[in-house]
Amino acid sequence: MSLWFRVLFVCGVLGAAGFCAQAIDAQTRTVSGTVQDPSGALVPGATVQVLTERGDVIGHTISDSSGVFHVQAPARGRYVLDVTETGFREVKQPLSANGTRVKVVLAVAAADEVVTVEGSDSSAQVSTEIGQNQNGNTVDRDALDQLPVFDEDYIATLSRFLNPDATGTNGVTLVVNGIEANGPGVTPSAVTSVKINQNPYSALFSRPGRARIEITTAGGTPQLHGSANFMYRNSVFDAKRPFAKNKPNEERTYYEGSLTGPLARNGKTTFLLALDDDSDNQQSVVVAALPTGQVNETAPYPVHHYFLSGRGFHNYGKGDQFWIGYSYEHRTVENQGVGGNVLPEAGTNAIFFEHEVNVADTHVLSPTLVNQIHFLIGHYDSKTQSINDEPQIAVSGAFVGGGAQADIRRTEYHTEGTEMMTWTRGTQEIKFGMDVPDISRRGYDDFTNLKGTYSFASLAAYESDTPYSYVVQQGNGHVTFLEKNLAGVFEDTVRMSAKLQVAAGVRYYWQNYFGDSPRHVAPRLSFAYAPWKQGHTVIRGGGGIFFDRSGPSPLWDLRRFNGVQLRRYLVEDPGYPATQAEIAAEPTSVVTLDPRARIPYSALYGVGVEQQLTARSSLAVNYSGARGIDSFRSVDANAPMGATAARPNAALGQNRQIQSEGSMKSNSLEVNFRGRIGTFFTGQAQYVLSKTYNNTSGVTYFPANSYAPNADWARSDNDRRQKFDLLGSFNVREWFRFGTALSTYSGMPVNVTTGNDDNHDGLALDRPAGVPRNSMHGPGYLDLDMNVSRDFALTRRKEKGPVATVAVNAFNVLNHQNDTTYVGVVTSPYFGRAVAAQAPRMMQLNVGVKF
Repeated sequence: MSLWFRVLFVCGVLGAAGFCAQAIDAQTRTVSGTVQDPSGALVPGATVQVLTERGDVIGHTISDSSGVFHVQAPARGRYVLDVTETGFREVKQPLSANGTRVKVVLAVAAADEVVTVEGSDSSAQVSTEIGQNQNGNTVDRDALDQLPVFDEDYIATLSRFLNPDATGTNGVTLVVNGIEANGPGVTPSAVTSVKINQNPYSALFSRPGRARIEITTAGGTPQLHGSANFMYRNSVFDAKRPFAKNKPNEERTYYEGSLTGPLARNGKTTFLLALDDDSDNQQSVVVAALPTGQVNETAPYPVHHYFLSGRGFHNYGKGDQFWIGYSYEHRTVENQGVGGNVLPEAGTNAIFFEHEVNVADTHVLSPTLVNQIHFLIGHYDSKTQSINDEPQIAVSGAFVGGGAQADIRRTEYHTEGTEMMTWTRGTQEIKFGMDVPDISRRGYDDFTNLKGTYSFASLAAYESDTPYSYVVQQGNGHVTFLEKNLAGVFEDTVRMSAKLQVAAGVRYYWQNYFGDSPRHVAPRLSFAYAPWKQGHTVIRGGGGIFFDRSGPSPLWDLRRFNGVQLRRYLVEDPGYPATQAEIAAEPTSVVTLDPRARIPYSALYGVGVEQQLTARSSLAVNYSGARGIDSFRSVDANAPMGATAARPNAALGQNRQIQSEGSMKSNSLEVNFRGRIGTFFTGQAQYVLSKTYNNTSGVTYFPANSYAPNADWARSDNDRRQKFDLLGSFNVREWFRFGTALSTYSGMPVNVTTGNDDNHDGLALDRPAGVPRNSMHGPGYLDLDMNVSRDFALTRRKEKGPVATVAVNAFNVLNHQNDTTYVGVVTSPYFGRAVAAQAPRMMQLNVGVKF
């Protein structure tokens, strides 16, 4: 699509939306308002419903990030406005016949008070609100407390609903309180909700719904509230790890908590403190083949993590609020990378720390105009050091030994932020502003391969001392650069009638180091339409353009591997050990950027039908498609040609050229259920039937033949044809609560290679003749997790006093072996078999206190 076509398309849609907004159905009215806590602070994410006198839901929405809501109601008659949010008492207030502007003040709930929360009944209400699509996945605080969550990692638990082929070069996008971030910024107990695929085509976000996780965190409260949690695991209670001869001794202890309360008597200034300390003493299982025989052993893999954050909030009244926060994170890892074919001697130790400051301000300029600004600044330092300094020995599909040769240090000073204006008038809401996903000063010190890596095609080649390549680096590996990513945002959401809502927007991307930024205009469009008067059926669809970002990795490579600063030598068929003369005889290898390189983008689109099954449940069936255009990949632009094995440019070694010539095609059908079954089960289930093909797996991907990269068109590395996920909870009267998570997937493909560098390009990516990429079918996946918990009142005043919760979690209850590293190297003794797997059945004890 050309730039002018995109601009005209957006302008046409926005103009039509503005015209149609004037012709809204006279039988309805838009009720607007704000949701506030007792101190006057705005409450985002609250569920707002319009009920009849009998309690039937006829309107449904969620308050936005500024606590503002807009919901449709009949123009005549008496109705009730029902507002709920986790941690607050439910509010029901009459809605007068002519009321169009209301203010709802929520009272803080007691620690053990039962309230209706998002993620239970209300989230299953079919609605023509653009952002309330039923094929999204939402888990609120109440549901998080009931689900089996491994290691208290809510992000990993919800990541099962993501699409790895939609995530882009930088992986999953994490959005915390409306801003992209590296982490939640708080401990698990201060997370109030986690969402995936809400409003998938919104212009407010850089990535589509299945590529981002949205997290909402707790704010300050005028009363003192807190929680403290303890989690414990020990291998005594677990099944034996797959591939391990004996059960290794493993233990994990995790302490976490948060505290919120007033800093002033008037309750307008409040605080939030969060802290965790995690000691994880695990073991890695090594399965490798040496000339002396097979190795099957375990190696310690200890991880220690510490996190602290503090936030202060001040509410000026009338919806104005300011808050500032600081967080510190520290993590150490030993024997990193060990496991599978990697021997303990080839591991690394790592240390990481990060400081971050968050600042946010919400200012209500008028009843129709709200300004929000949120930014963070941070600094992190990450250092990786090899356990030993020997050259690395890599034998295809058999073992990796010697030293890791992976010593690096990365530093970063970064800032991220958004400023957004929200204007509402009647049935129309316009959001516009600037999004700064990343401005970073990055430093990189590369000490890798100073003694080199020897690669062997097989154990026989290793025994005969005949490596097919030797890679070694010399020179200065220190580089610094400034990376800048900016975006302009505009989105117009219009209620055209009681049955139809349309949102049209555009996002403008800009990134330095790429010269085609004027082309980065990304239009987005979505709609929700209820064809029948009852509103129990909604047709929903949309589409949009989503640009990728290069991230720092290729920029580091381009700067340090320029042929001068850090010289990388690729010696083919070297002696063992290689001599300095062999190295000196080789020209240096480089990394270059294709002059035609562009920022990749994806065109995503979809349509679906949502049906209200009961007052408490809904079903959604959606088709979605995606086309990846100009995707990143790497080729050796100086690869040997023909049988001579000579490089075209004898003055250069390998020329890794970063291109944007790849492509992707994906189609999927999703079936989603949300809500209650009977009187005791609440949950959500998703079935996905999909097919994804591509010819690249990212910016570091090399095709088997650099002169025929399109021959790699095949199943995506992440292509799972079928997926089923279930998250749910049962309440068995007052005795206990039962939560479950079930995932069952078909297998992903495995690439089959010869294990040798048959075309002499220094890469062992060659496939047997006639064998396409990703032709082997990998193993499927099955996991069932369970949680049983019960609350205990700690005082006689059960409604007001603190509550203790004891929970027992069981993960992989069926003890199904879920293989991960499947060997596709034909020369390997493990060909067609796995050498690593996910954890077996494991037990976890959780004890928590809330007040």
